[in-house]
This record gives sequence, C-alpha cells and structure tokens, in this order.
Amino acid sequence: MTSKNFSSKGLLGDSLRRNLWGFVLGGVGFFLSLLLPLLMVMQRALQDHAEHLREYPELVDNDWQRALEQVATFLGGGNIFVKTVLIVMAIVCGVAMFAYLHSRQKVDFYHSLPISRTRLFANNFVTGIILSLLPYLVVFVLAFACTYGMGFGAAVDVGALGAALVSHIILFVTIYALTVLTTVVCGNTVITLLLLAWVHLSPMLARFLFAGLCEKFYSTYYFAMATENIQQTVRLSPLVEMYDINGFSFNFLFTSRIGKAVPSAVGLLIAYLVVAVAATALALWLFRIRRSERAGVALAFSRMKLPLKVYMCLFMGVAFGMVFGVIAGDFWFWIGLVIGTVLTHWIVEIVYAFDFKAIFGKPLHLLAILAVLFAAMLCMKFDVTGYDTWLPKRSEIQAVSVNGDASEMLSDAANIDAAYRLAEIGCEVNADALREQGNYQGVTLRFWLNGRTAIRYFTLPDDEEVNTLAKQIYATEEYKRVTWPLFRVDLDAQDGQGISLDVFTNESSYGIAATISKPDAVQQILTTLREESLARKENGLPVLRLDLNIVYSDGGLRYEGEAYVTAEDTKTLALIEEVAGVKPVALSAANVDMINLQYSYRYGDSNNYYWETVQVTDQADIAALLQNACNRDAMDLYSQREAVRNGFAIDSHTDSMDITARISQKGSEDWIGLLYAEGDWPEAVIEKYRPDFTSIAETGTDGEMAGVVDTEALG
Repeated sequence: MTSKNFSSKGLLGDSLRRNLWGFVLGGVGFFLSLLLPLLMVMQRALQDHAEHLREYPELVDNDWQRALEQVATFLGGGNIFVKTVLIVMAIVCGVAMFAYLHSRQKVDFYHSLPISRTRLFANNFVTGIILSLLPYLVVFVLAFACTYGMGFGAAVDVGALGAALVSHIILFVTIYALTVLTTVVCGNTVITLLLLAWVHLSPMLARFLFAGLCEKFYSTYYFAMATENIQQTVRLSPLVEMYDINGFSFNFLFTSRIGKAVPSAVGLLIAYLVVAVAATALALWLFRIRRSERAGVALAFSRMKLPLKVYMCLFMGVAFGMVFGVIAGDFWFWIGLVIGTVLTHWIVEIVYAFDFKAIFGKPLHLLAILAVLFAAMLCMKFDVTGYDTWLPKRSEIQAVSVNGDASEMLSDAANIDAAYRLAEIGCEVNADALREQGNYQGVTLRFWLNGRTAIRYFTLPDDEEVNTLAKQIYATEEYKRVTWPLFRVDLDAQDGQGISLDVFTNESSYGIAATISKPDAVQQILTTLREESLARKENGLPVLRLDLNIVYSDGGLRYEGEAYVTAEDTKTLALIEEVAGVKPVALSAANVDMINLQYSYRYGDSNNYYWETVQVTDQADIAALLQNACNRDAMDLYSQREAVRNGFAIDSHTDSMDITARISQKGSEDWIGLLYAEGDWPEAVIEKYRPDFTSIAETGTDGEMAGVVDTEALG
C-alpha cells in the first residue's frame, strides 16, 4: 500500500511545506519590485495632482498622463525589477530543487524513496515553478486591484497586461528549465552556477567572436553593430532577452529602430517555449539515467567532458587572440590563441579532477584542439571557402540595397545591374592594396535572393567607372523614393503626431532660420518639393536645408532626416518665403573677413600627410572664393560621396582640402566650411596661395606646419 505522503498530491504538498523559504523569498521580492514601487508612484501622483489642481491647473492633464504611463510601465512588461526577480527565482529554485543530487548523503536518501525517478523529477520541477510563480501571480493580482482602487484604472490595458504576463512566464520557464538541466548535468553546485552562466552567455558572445574573426580575415564581411545583428545575437540568450521583450513586442534596449515599426516577439517566445520543453525533456531523461555515485564530481556524465572542454577551449582561445590582437597587433593574435587555449585546457582539467596535478593531463587533447583551432584560423586567413570572391548569380538577385538597410530595396533591373557591376569590381581588386594607397571608397550591398539575403562590403577604387555607376544609381527616381527622408516621411496625419520643418540657410550656420509646423503648410511644401526634386536637371548645390521632425502630442520631437531645396525648386522656395519669410542668402564678402585654406602634402613614399593652413585676408580673393561657395555646415554635407547620395555632385577637391571662412553676423563670429559644385572649384585663388612644399621636404620642418595626419584618416 502506498503511503499518502508518496502520493502525487501528498508528495507535492510535502515539498511545498519543506520549501516555504521560496514563498517568502518570492513574496518579498515581488512586493519590493512590483507592489511597493507601484503604490509609491500612485501615491505621489495623487499628491501632485491635488497640488496642481490648486496651484497649477494648466499642468494637471500632462502630469496625470505621465503618471498613468508610469503606472502602466510598473504594472506591465516594462518593469525591469520584476524581470530581475523572475530571473533570480528561476535560478535559485531551479538549483535548490535538484541540489540534493550534489550530495552523496542526500541523493542516497531521495533515491531510496518508494517513488519512481520520473515522479520525483516532476514533483521537484513543479515545486520550483509554484514557489516562483504563485507569489508573482498573487502580488500581480494585488497590484491590479490597487491600481483600480486608487483611481488609476485608465492605465490598465488588459491586453497588454495579459501579453506581459504570458511573456514573463514563458521566459521564466525557459530560464528555469535550463537551470534544472544544468543542475542535473553537474555534480557540484558551484560548477552548476558557472556552467549556467556559460549556457546563457556563451552562445551570444560566440556569435560576436565569430563576427570579429570574419571582419578580421574577410574584406567583404559586413556586421552591422547598430542594426538587426545585435538584436539577433541577443536573442540567443533568454536571460538577456528578458529585458528586451515587453509583452509580445520588443523594447529595443540594445538596438535603435527609430521611426520604424516595432516587430512582434511572438515568434521568439514560441521558440523559447520549444527550448524550455526540449530542455525539460532532456533533463528528465538525464535525471532517470544519472548514477547516484556521481554526486560531488564536476560533471555527472563523463561523455560530456570532452565536447564541453573543446568548445570552451576554442571559445577562449579565440577570445584571447582577439583581445591580444586589438592590443598589440596581428602577431600577438596568434600568440593569444595559444595562451587562451592552453590556460582554458589547464583550468578545465583541474576543475574536472578537482586536483591541481591534472594541469598537465591529456596533452594529446590540447595538441588536437590547438591543431583544429589553427587550421580553422588559417582557412579563414587564406579564404579557403572563397568567401571574399563569392557573388550570387545575377539571375538569382531579385532586389538590392546600396549602402542602406533592409527597407531601402531597389528592384529596378538597371539599378541591380549597376550594383552587381560594383560587386564584380570589388571581387576583382586587391582591397588591402587599395587601403594602403588611401584612394578608395566602400559600398555595402545587400542582395535579396530566392528566400534569403546576403550582405557584402566591397572596397572599391575611387575611379571613373565606380563613381559613374554610383551616380547612376543615386540619380534614379527609385533610389530617391526609397532612401531620401523627403519621400520616406509619412505626410498623412498620424495619431498624436505631426511634422515640423527646421529651415537652414547659408547664413544661418548652425542656427535655425525658421520653423514651420502648420500641418497644411508642411504638407504643401513637402509635396511640392517631392515633385520638383524629381524634375531637377541641373547640378546646383542646395540653397536651403529642411530638417524633418516628427512632433508628438506631448511636444517631443523625433528627427527623421533632411531634405534639400535648390535654386531650381522655385515653387518650393516661394512657399517657404510665403509661410516663414525665409529665402536663400548667398555668402558675401561683406561679413567674411578671413578664409583659411588648408593644404596637404605627402612626403615621398611615406603614409603620412603634412598639412599647413594659409590665411586669406584680401577682399578680392575672399570674394572669388565665396562666389560659387555653399555653407557646408548649414547644409550638413561633408564629403563628395555623402553629397552624391543626396543628388549633388560636389567637386572632388572638397574631400582632400579644407576651406573655412570666418563669418561675422549679429555681433558674433563663426567659422563655416565651404564646398563647391563639380566644376566650380576656385582653382586660380587656391593655386595662388599654395605653399612651396618642396622647401618643407628639403628642410624637414616648417614653422607654420600644423601637424601630421594618417593617410586613411584623410581617405
């Protein structure tokens, strides 16, 4: 006859009674992270609301709205304190429920009980979940009731709260299941915690290390550190991703998606749920076959030692190599590989055996791991797989993006052909040689193939063919429509949003000449400018710059990009003058008393440039320098390549020579940079003031020399 204490109900109840500490820990943790701060925020909001009703009634609505948003954050999926407590409870309860496996005395006792291993596992597993989630649900219900009881019901979005609750539970169960699996695998609690940290963090870090290796060895590899790659990497760790998921969507704590729709996290949550189920099933299977005498050892399963050691050695070898390479150069990269691998092998063997004498154990393993690691590095160094020479077939390419993100898709055949030719040139040239010469440019191409995408970064010569192909792409209507902020901003009214335009002229320098925020005026100006910008025929530099800003109902702004107005855009200029009273202002010698010309000289075969600044004060020469000049700073155009992407061909000398003017206006002085349209370079005046660098080369010094800069910095 089975004792009541060993029935399913009795065993679970007995486990809960013996682990009341879990309820206490969870109750205190969730009270401090959820209920208490929520009560504090609501009490303070009610107090401020009463004071503002008496003294500042105009602030009441905005302050109350902010208070509701705070309450919604603390109650919903944005509460990082609740997330931290959930992580702590998952790890603490996951380890505690199975920590008896690490004690010889306890494991003998538990495994002598008249219950099956499966029932014992299920009982302990469920006990840990109840100890963690029951206090959370109780405190959550109390917080929900207090929110309504204190008059903050408007902050409650049942759908959002339900999504937050579900996502929290899924992430908790995933972390908990991985913790249980790690505890079952190990025979020591300290080793369990170390291995658990490795399980949660090493896949994410390994991807970063692999990206670093690819950037080191492959000249065409592209890893966007500020875009979707970071987000995809973070998803490899549910513990880290806990802080980046808000309900069924993302917070984007690790990446920026300004102005773009927030993608759904449902797919990722389902993947985590699958991981949790798989980890639980694997933990159960290992629990059933685990030998009792393995308590106290580092790993309970000997067959796992070698694969785990190989992974750790390869990981740490690459990590040491990358760090050494960054600090001391390529030679030390290879030294770091050896040091990292050897140290990790020694440490792992010591941990496995709990004996320092094991430091020199299994030398053949160490030699084999080093051989595999060096073989892999050499394969990457010499591009055995042909990564840098790979190109998709032209027939497979459905669309392409040029120096843009996934939203800037070009599908016109002419644009794809031009981009493909750029890729062919990039595969044909020697990228390292181009970088040493300093006369190169880079382009990032994203290819949409049949069901997948491929991204490559190509180093290209700064020659006529490359520049012609680039200009051909940038001049097309398709490119303008998918990349220019002028066309990407949504002119239709959005809930609680509007658009404002900050206007800059040549004279305004860094200051705003005017701001246009009336919806009708903004829409009319931008609609007209769209039509005129597509019809431009001449290469004229911009005479006005418009900063596009999204304006929220609370007065907040979000910068969306820039739009440019040229002298050809006569209708747009007339509208801006009518609405804001602003018209183009040409630079004049009347308020410029000095222009600095910065010349550079490359000495012999050196990779260094000497540079010198010459001051021009002659009014006639100043007037000649200003005749066709544009204020580079006011127009926010700082290079030839940047300008051509915005539809302007500026003179190539701009990238190799700096011309700045001292402008005096309204009692103050500002230095502004000058740029010129293609063909308008003031050659005569520039050559008139060019220093005699021959004498500098002969003497090796010059009193007016400002400094030395690296070739690549100029390139």
